[in-house]
Amino acid sequence: MTGGGGTGSISVMRVPSGLLLALCAAAPSLAAQRPAIPPVDSAKVVSLRLTDGASLTGRVIAGDDTSVTLLTFAAARVTLPHRSISSWRPQAGRTTATGFQPSDPNSSRLFFAPTARTLPRGRGFFADYYLFFPTAAVGVSDRVMLSGGMSIIPGISSQLIYLAAKVGVAQGPGAAFAVGGFWATVPDESDASLGMGYAVTTLGSEDHAVTLLAGYPFTTRQLAREPLFVVGGETRMSGRSKFMAELWKLPDESSVPALFGPRWFGDRLAVGFGLIYVLGSDGVDGWPFIPWVDFAVNW
Repeated sequence: MTGGGGTGSISVMRVPSGLLLALCAAAPSLAAQRPAIPPVDSAKVVSLRLTDGASLTGRVIAGDDTSVTLLTFAAARVTLPHRSISSWRPQAGRTTATGFQPSDPNSSRLFFAPTARTLPRGRGFFADYYLFFPTAAVGVSDRVMLSGGMSIIPGISSQLIYLAAKVGVAQGPGAAFAVGGFWATVPDESDASLGMGYAVTTLGSEDHAVTLLAGYPFTTRQLAREPLFVVGGETRMSGRSKFMAELWKLPDESSVPALFGPRWFGDRLAVGFGLIYVLGSDGVDGWPFIPWVDFAVNW
Protein backbone atom coordinates (compact mmCIF):
# COMPACT_ATOMS: atom_id res chain seq x y z
CA MET A 1 0.00 0.00 0.00
CA THR A 2 1.14 3.49 -0.68
CA GLY A 3 1.46 6.35 1.70
CA GLY A 4 1.86 10.06 1.38
CA GLY A 5 5.58 9.80 2.03
CA GLY A 6 8.23 7.99 4.00
CA THR A 7 10.41 4.97 3.39
CA GLY A 8 7.51 2.52 3.36
CA SER A 9 5.75 4.17 0.44
CA ILE A 10 8.97 4.39 -1.59
CA SER A 11 9.68 0.69 -1.29
CA VAL A 12 6.12 -0.26 -2.26
CA MET A 13 6.17 1.99 -5.30
CA ARG A 14 9.28 0.23 -6.57
CA VAL A 15 7.79 -3.23 -6.39
CA PRO A 16 4.74 -2.68 -8.65
CA SER A 17 6.82 -0.60 -11.06
CA GLY A 18 9.21 -3.51 -11.33
CA LEU A 19 6.28 -5.87 -11.77
CA LEU A 20 4.93 -3.79 -14.65
CA LEU A 21 8.32 -3.92 -16.36
CA ALA A 22 8.60 -7.64 -15.63
CA LEU A 23 5.23 -8.33 -17.27
CA CYS A 24 6.39 -6.57 -20.42
CA ALA A 25 9.77 -8.30 -20.44
CA ALA A 26 8.52 -11.78 -19.57
CA ALA A 27 6.14 -12.26 -22.47
CA PRO A 28 8.73 -13.03 -25.17
CA SER A 29 10.40 -15.62 -22.95
CA LEU A 30 7.05 -17.25 -22.21
CA ALA A 31 6.32 -17.74 -25.88
CA ALA A 32 7.74 -20.80 -27.60
CA GLN A 33 10.76 -20.06 -29.74
CA ARG A 34 9.78 -19.87 -33.39
CA PRO A 35 12.09 -21.09 -36.13
CA ALA A 36 13.57 -18.44 -38.42
CA ILE A 37 11.54 -19.79 -41.36
CA PRO A 38 7.83 -20.69 -41.15
CA PRO A 39 7.11 -24.42 -41.36
CA VAL A 40 5.09 -25.94 -44.17
CA ASP A 41 1.48 -26.08 -42.96
CA SER A 42 -1.33 -25.54 -45.44
CA ALA A 43 -3.90 -25.15 -42.65
CA LYS A 44 -2.28 -22.22 -40.82
CA VAL A 45 -2.16 -18.58 -41.87
CA VAL A 46 1.11 -16.69 -41.40
CA SER A 47 2.28 -13.15 -42.05
CA LEU A 48 5.77 -12.74 -43.50
CA ARG A 49 7.86 -9.60 -43.17
CA LEU A 50 10.38 -9.33 -45.99
CA THR A 51 13.79 -7.72 -45.92
CA ASP A 52 12.63 -5.01 -48.37
CA GLY A 53 9.92 -3.94 -45.89
CA ALA A 54 6.98 -5.56 -47.68
CA SER A 55 4.69 -8.08 -46.01
CA LEU A 56 2.70 -11.06 -47.31
CA THR A 57 -0.07 -13.11 -45.69
CA GLY A 58 -1.12 -16.62 -46.66
CA ARG A 59 -0.38 -20.30 -46.12
CA VAL A 60 2.99 -21.99 -46.57
CA ILE A 61 2.26 -24.91 -48.89
CA ALA A 62 5.80 -26.02 -49.82
CA GLY A 63 9.39 -25.51 -48.82
CA ASP A 64 12.93 -26.82 -49.04
CA ASP A 65 16.36 -25.90 -47.66
CA THR A 66 16.51 -22.63 -49.59
CA SER A 67 12.94 -21.33 -50.12
CA VAL A 68 9.27 -21.49 -49.14
CA THR A 69 6.16 -21.20 -51.29
CA LEU A 70 3.32 -19.06 -49.98
CA LEU A 71 -0.26 -19.32 -51.24
CA THR A 72 -1.82 -15.87 -50.77
CA PHE A 73 -5.53 -15.10 -50.41
CA ALA A 74 -5.46 -13.82 -53.99
CA ALA A 75 -4.64 -17.45 -54.99
CA ALA A 76 -1.10 -16.44 -56.03
CA ARG A 77 1.80 -18.80 -55.38
CA VAL A 78 4.89 -16.85 -54.32
CA THR A 79 8.24 -18.58 -53.88
CA LEU A 80 10.50 -16.73 -51.46
CA PRO A 81 14.19 -17.42 -50.73
CA HIS A 82 14.92 -17.85 -47.03
CA ARG A 83 17.25 -14.86 -47.10
CA SER A 84 14.36 -12.58 -48.17
CA ILE A 85 12.34 -13.30 -45.00
CA SER A 86 13.25 -11.11 -42.04
CA SER A 87 10.50 -12.36 -39.67
CA TRP A 88 7.15 -14.10 -39.54
CA ARG A 89 4.26 -14.64 -37.16
CA PRO A 90 1.15 -16.84 -37.11
CA GLN A 91 -2.17 -15.13 -37.74
CA ALA A 92 -5.28 -16.00 -35.73
CA GLY A 93 -8.58 -15.72 -37.55
CA ARG A 94 -10.79 -17.45 -40.07
CA THR A 95 -11.37 -17.50 -43.80
CA THR A 96 -14.64 -16.01 -45.01
CA ALA A 97 -16.21 -15.45 -48.42
CA THR A 98 -14.55 -12.03 -48.56
CA GLY A 99 -11.10 -13.26 -47.50
CA PHE A 100 -9.21 -13.75 -44.25
CA GLN A 101 -10.80 -12.18 -41.19
CA PRO A 102 -8.28 -11.65 -38.38
CA SER A 103 -9.08 -12.26 -34.74
CA ASP A 104 -9.25 -9.39 -32.30
CA PRO A 105 -6.10 -9.73 -30.14
CA ASN A 106 -7.90 -7.76 -27.41
CA SER A 107 -10.77 -10.21 -26.88
CA SER A 108 -9.87 -10.67 -23.19
CA ARG A 109 -11.46 -7.27 -22.42
CA LEU A 110 -14.12 -4.86 -23.56
CA PHE A 111 -13.27 -1.19 -23.00
CA PHE A 112 -12.55 -1.68 -19.31
CA ALA A 113 -14.53 -4.70 -18.13
CA PRO A 114 -12.92 -8.13 -18.55
CA THR A 115 -14.50 -10.79 -20.68
CA ALA A 116 -14.31 -14.47 -19.75
CA ARG A 117 -11.65 -15.04 -22.42
CA THR A 118 -7.97 -15.23 -21.45
CA LEU A 119 -4.78 -14.49 -23.35
CA PRO A 120 -2.95 -17.43 -24.95
CA ARG A 121 0.31 -18.42 -23.31
CA GLY A 122 3.06 -15.93 -24.09
CA ARG A 123 0.73 -13.35 -25.64
CA GLY A 124 0.18 -10.01 -23.98
CA PHE A 125 -0.45 -6.33 -24.36
CA PHE A 126 0.49 -2.93 -23.04
CA ALA A 127 -2.59 -0.74 -22.71
CA ASP A 128 -3.11 2.83 -21.61
CA TYR A 129 -6.41 4.36 -20.49
CA TYR A 130 -6.72 8.15 -20.67
CA LEU A 131 -2.88 8.24 -20.98
CA PHE A 132 -2.53 8.27 -17.18
CA PHE A 133 -3.36 4.62 -16.42
CA PRO A 134 -0.89 2.25 -18.15
CA THR A 135 -1.34 -1.51 -17.76
CA ALA A 136 0.59 -4.54 -18.94
CA ALA A 137 -0.93 -8.03 -19.20
CA VAL A 138 0.50 -11.42 -20.14
CA GLY A 139 -0.82 -14.94 -20.57
CA VAL A 140 1.09 -17.14 -18.12
CA SER A 141 -0.71 -20.15 -19.58
CA ASP A 142 -3.62 -20.55 -21.97
CA ARG A 143 -6.01 -20.17 -19.01
CA VAL A 144 -4.17 -17.87 -16.59
CA MET A 145 -3.37 -14.22 -17.21
CA LEU A 146 -1.85 -11.55 -14.98
CA SER A 147 -1.87 -7.78 -15.32
CA GLY A 148 -0.65 -4.80 -13.38
CA GLY A 149 0.22 -1.16 -13.60
CA MET A 150 0.63 2.17 -11.87
CA SER A 151 -1.00 5.52 -12.60
CA ILE A 152 1.13 8.43 -13.81
CA ILE A 153 -1.11 11.33 -12.81
CA PRO A 154 0.89 14.57 -12.58
CA GLY A 155 0.82 16.58 -9.39
CA ILE A 156 -0.08 13.94 -6.80
CA SER A 157 2.34 12.70 -4.15
CA SER A 158 1.52 8.98 -4.53
CA GLN A 159 0.12 7.00 -7.41
CA LEU A 160 -2.57 4.37 -7.77
CA ILE A 161 -1.10 0.86 -8.03
CA TYR A 162 -3.23 -1.96 -9.40
CA LEU A 163 -2.87 -5.71 -9.95
CA ALA A 164 -5.27 -8.24 -11.46
CA ALA A 165 -5.48 -11.94 -12.27
CA LYS A 166 -7.96 -14.03 -14.26
CA VAL A 167 -8.32 -17.80 -14.55
CA GLY A 168 -10.30 -19.35 -17.39
CA VAL A 169 -12.32 -22.18 -15.85
CA ALA A 170 -13.95 -23.16 -19.14
CA GLN A 171 -12.92 -21.89 -22.57
CA GLY A 172 -14.85 -22.80 -25.71
CA PRO A 173 -15.61 -21.27 -29.13
CA GLY A 174 -19.16 -20.33 -28.12
CA ALA A 175 -18.94 -19.90 -24.35
CA ALA A 176 -16.33 -19.14 -21.71
CA PHE A 177 -16.35 -18.84 -17.93
CA ALA A 178 -13.65 -17.31 -15.74
CA VAL A 179 -13.00 -16.09 -12.22
CA GLY A 180 -10.69 -13.29 -11.27
CA GLY A 181 -9.69 -10.59 -8.86
CA PHE A 182 -8.57 -6.98 -8.83
CA TRP A 183 -6.61 -5.09 -6.14
CA ALA A 184 -5.52 -1.46 -5.97
CA THR A 185 -4.03 0.94 -3.48
CA VAL A 186 -5.66 4.20 -2.51
CA PRO A 187 -3.44 7.26 -3.14
CA ASP A 188 -2.33 9.13 0.00
CA GLU A 189 -3.78 6.40 2.24
CA SER A 190 -1.00 4.25 3.71
CA ASP A 191 -3.37 1.69 5.25
CA ALA A 192 -6.12 1.54 2.63
CA SER A 193 -6.75 -0.55 -0.46
CA LEU A 194 -9.70 -1.69 -2.52
CA GLY A 195 -10.47 -4.56 -4.81
CA MET A 196 -13.00 -7.04 -6.10
CA GLY A 197 -13.42 -10.74 -6.67
CA TYR A 198 -15.62 -11.66 -9.61
CA ALA A 199 -17.01 -14.35 -11.89
CA VAL A 200 -17.64 -13.66 -15.56
CA THR A 201 -19.14 -15.52 -18.50
CA THR A 202 -19.00 -14.65 -22.21
CA LEU A 203 -21.56 -16.20 -24.54
CA GLY A 204 -21.14 -16.11 -28.30
CA SER A 205 -18.35 -15.93 -30.83
CA GLU A 206 -15.55 -13.41 -31.10
CA ASP A 207 -17.66 -11.58 -33.68
CA HIS A 208 -20.84 -11.28 -31.62
CA ALA A 209 -20.96 -11.94 -27.88
CA VAL A 210 -22.52 -10.93 -24.57
CA THR A 211 -20.53 -10.74 -21.33
CA LEU A 212 -22.10 -10.99 -17.85
CA LEU A 213 -20.04 -10.23 -14.75
CA ALA A 214 -20.86 -10.29 -11.05
CA GLY A 215 -18.47 -9.42 -8.26
CA TYR A 216 -18.15 -8.22 -4.69
CA PRO A 217 -16.07 -5.08 -4.16
CA PHE A 218 -14.19 -4.67 -0.90
CA THR A 219 -11.96 -2.21 0.89
CA THR A 220 -9.41 -2.77 3.61
CA ARG A 221 -12.11 -2.28 6.22
CA GLN A 222 -15.28 -3.78 4.76
CA LEU A 223 -17.04 -5.82 2.10
CA ALA A 224 -19.68 -4.15 -0.04
CA ARG A 225 -23.23 -4.79 1.09
CA GLU A 226 -24.35 -5.44 -2.48
CA PRO A 227 -22.67 -7.08 -5.49
CA LEU A 228 -21.54 -5.24 -8.59
CA PHE A 229 -22.95 -6.28 -11.96
CA VAL A 230 -21.68 -5.61 -15.48
CA VAL A 231 -23.48 -6.36 -18.74
CA GLY A 232 -21.41 -5.97 -21.89
CA GLY A 233 -21.61 -6.76 -25.56
CA GLU A 234 -19.52 -6.70 -28.71
CA THR A 235 -20.31 -7.02 -32.40
CA ARG A 236 -17.93 -6.91 -35.34
CA MET A 237 -18.60 -4.08 -37.78
CA SER A 238 -15.83 -4.97 -40.26
CA GLY A 239 -12.71 -7.09 -40.47
CA ARG A 240 -10.79 -4.66 -38.25
CA SER A 241 -13.41 -2.99 -36.07
CA LYS A 242 -15.97 -3.75 -33.37
CA PHE A 243 -18.74 -1.90 -31.61
CA MET A 244 -18.75 -2.50 -27.86
CA ALA A 245 -20.89 -1.49 -24.90
CA GLU A 246 -20.79 -2.10 -21.16
CA LEU A 247 -23.16 -1.08 -18.34
CA TRP A 248 -22.06 -1.00 -14.69
CA LYS A 249 -24.50 -1.42 -11.79
CA LEU A 250 -22.49 -0.25 -8.79
CA PRO A 251 -23.37 -1.21 -5.20
CA ASP A 252 -25.67 1.23 -3.39
CA GLU A 253 -25.99 3.41 -6.51
CA SER A 254 -29.19 3.98 -8.47
CA SER A 255 -27.43 5.48 -11.50
CA VAL A 256 -25.82 3.18 -14.08
CA PRO A 257 -22.74 4.28 -16.06
CA ALA A 258 -22.87 3.10 -19.68
CA LEU A 259 -19.79 3.05 -21.93
CA PHE A 260 -20.15 2.44 -25.67
CA GLY A 261 -18.27 3.00 -28.91
CA PRO A 262 -15.96 1.40 -31.49
CA ARG A 263 -12.60 -0.32 -31.35
CA TRP A 264 -10.25 -0.46 -34.32
CA PHE A 265 -7.54 -3.12 -34.22
CA GLY A 266 -4.67 -4.42 -36.30
CA ASP A 267 -2.20 -7.22 -35.72
CA ARG A 268 -0.46 -5.27 -32.95
CA LEU A 269 -2.17 -1.94 -32.32
CA ALA A 270 -5.74 -1.34 -31.10
CA VAL A 271 -7.50 1.95 -30.41
CA GLY A 272 -10.79 2.38 -28.58
CA PHE A 273 -12.94 5.49 -28.49
CA GLY A 274 -16.12 5.55 -26.45
CA LEU A 275 -18.64 7.76 -24.71
CA ILE A 276 -19.75 7.43 -21.10
CA TYR A 277 -23.34 8.30 -20.23
CA VAL A 278 -24.74 7.92 -16.72
CA LEU A 279 -28.25 6.47 -16.87
CA GLY A 280 -30.61 7.68 -14.15
CA SER A 281 -28.58 10.75 -13.20
CA ASP A 282 -30.22 14.15 -12.69
CA GLY A 283 -29.03 17.64 -13.36
CA VAL A 284 -26.89 16.96 -16.44
CA ASP A 285 -26.43 20.21 -18.36
CA GLY A 286 -24.91 20.64 -21.80
CA TRP A 287 -23.09 17.76 -23.46
CA PRO A 288 -24.05 14.70 -21.38
CA PHE A 289 -21.25 12.37 -22.52
CA ILE A 290 -17.77 11.85 -21.10
CA PRO A 291 -15.22 10.72 -23.74
CA TRP A 292 -13.24 7.51 -23.26
CA VAL A 293 -9.93 6.84 -25.04
CA ASP A 294 -7.60 3.86 -24.81
CA PHE A 295 -4.99 2.13 -26.91
CA ALA A 296 -3.17 -1.20 -26.69
CA VAL A 297 0.01 -2.58 -28.21
CA ASN A 298 -0.25 -6.35 -28.53
CA TRP A 299 2.46 -8.97 -28.82
